[in-house]
Amino acid sequence: MIFKTWRNLSSSVVRFCVNDGPAQVINGCYNAYSMIYRGQLSLGLPVSKALIVSQEEIRNSAVQKLALVLFHIYLSATRQQIPRPRIKRVISDALKKGRLRLTENAIFLTEAQLTDLSLKRFGIPEPDMGKILEIARRRRILIEWLRTEPGPIYFESEIEEKEHNGRGDYETVYYRNYTDEGKEIGFRRMVSIEGVTAGDNRPAVVLIPGFANNSNCFNISDRYSLAKDMADNDQWVYLFDPRGVGVNQGRFDPLYTVDTMIDYDLSTLVRFIHKRSCGKPSVLVGHSMGGLVAENMVLNWALASRLPEIDHLEPQQKEVLDQVLPSATAADSYLKMVRGIVSLGSPKFFHKQSHVFFPTSLWLNHLSRTFRFRQVPVKEISRILTELPVLKQITRLIANHNVGDLNFLISPENHRDDKYFVERYLKTATESIPLGLGFQCLKAIYNGKGFKRMDGSRLNYSDCLPWFPEDIPVFHFWGTRDNLVPLENLRYRKFYPHQIKKIYHLNATSDLDRIDITAERSQLIDFVIEGANHLDLLYGKLADEIVTPLLMRIIEKVWGNWSYDGSGAHPAENLKAVAS
Repeated sequence: MIFKTWRNLSSSVVRFCVNDGPAQVINGCYNAYSMIYRGQLSLGLPVSKALIVSQEEIRNSAVQKLALVLFHIYLSATRQQIPRPRIKRVISDALKKGRLRLTENAIFLTEAQLTDLSLKRFGIPEPDMGKILEIARRRRILIEWLRTEPGPIYFESEIEEKEHNGRGDYETVYYRNYTDEGKEIGFRRMVSIEGVTAGDNRPAVVLIPGFANNSNCFNISDRYSLAKDMADNDQWVYLFDPRGVGVNQGRFDPLYTVDTMIDYDLSTLVRFIHKRSCGKPSVLVGHSMGGLVAENMVLNWALASRLPEIDHLEPQQKEVLDQVLPSATAADSYLKMVRGIVSLGSPKFFHKQSHVFFPTSLWLNHLSRTFRFRQVPVKEISRILTELPVLKQITRLIANHNVGDLNFLISPENHRDDKYFVERYLKTATESIPLGLGFQCLKAIYNGKGFKRMDGSRLNYSDCLPWFPEDIPVFHFWGTRDNLVPLENLRYRKFYPHQIKKIYHLNATSDLDRIDITAERSQLIDFVIEGANHLDLLYGKLADEIVTPLLMRIIEKVWGNWSYDGSGAHPAENLKAVAS
């Protein structure tokens, strides 16, 4: 008894020295810094221009760009030189009155909007409209063009054979599409070559990576690959990469945020799958921030379809959201594209004092802006930690022994057969993040009240859970040792509107036998995995024995008896497209 007490006391002292104490000191310094932050801008200290640019500047820039394009379109089609200042005034007036919409940092038009502007505001003769619309499509300023003619999509594929990987035969296809605001976005699809066929009714699953990760986190190696596990289970697996990372490297956007992923990139992939497979919905599986993005995308659609009746929001918030969310009709159609959602260690809020990682991240983001970096250098720091001789040994020590509870990635006992897992993960899956995303996460961590939108609505996603669609089932996985996602997040489960709510605590594989997952649409189930840290929900012993088998059961149950016959599309029609 005395020995146990002494051991616990020693552990607490070590944790305070290497984690709790430094976290309090760094947070205290940040508190003092934040008090003078506003003054920093007025003093002219070096701060990234991208993060202090005003909405007015963004709007003016978008107006100028569209005005220049319209000037050349009218000149080419009609030989009329309509003064650019006049075009700019008309566009600005339409924006103020809500007739046009600013999408991120660009203005795209529908054919109806361009026709209305041309005929009524600029007096263009109606016979010239055919040529004007043709040029506008070619110049890619029309929303209809972006959605119906996204350009080349199937442009590359890779084949992995079991003779080389020891698992199975897989095909990975690379796609690209355009978001509603005209940004190119790429993604991958992995399947077992003999497990699926064009036009089948097998599930489509979208894997969404977490903060500072690319989609390689789902396919680190043949040993650590949730993507291949799902492909082996005869599922159509799509790997989502945020803008600027993974297959989207080279298209980096410093203003990229959680909102951008929700509003544009992930929704583009979900709609792409639905259209290309002639009506097939998707099961969304997200790790960490990926689960948060998946849930809040669906939540946004639910808000859009019922915006006038939601009394929780102020009129000013509704006005802003009305400009950025899809129409009620579109939102209703999008909601039918999601079959279910699974989140693995996805927070609703944070405890900034729970780990030294959080305040360090706050400072890292500010330093990145001060030194005019285009991104928060997460990948570069990971490389230093895993390659420099001394730091490499320290990283290994923390990863394999969890000194002072400092290891916020894994519980070492779940990875005893691989002492170098953390190094392999950091090298393969981590990515540097845009400054905008770092700033949004910084604010979420600092106020401890969840993610708020970065636009004028200041919408707190966690406050809107009562409006989540109750006919889309949701499944949450939590780890008892996850310092990044405290179990207090379970308190938010009461706000979901689902009729069936359950919570399971799993300590061993035998606990899987008592779990009851039905085909009921209105269900919310939380799984608490004993001994799991943040990455243990994806890799290692607990993932292999508990999480992954449970995931397969969930997807099969959620998918249920879905078929094209019941969705209005016929399998024969699907064979005309490249399936799923």
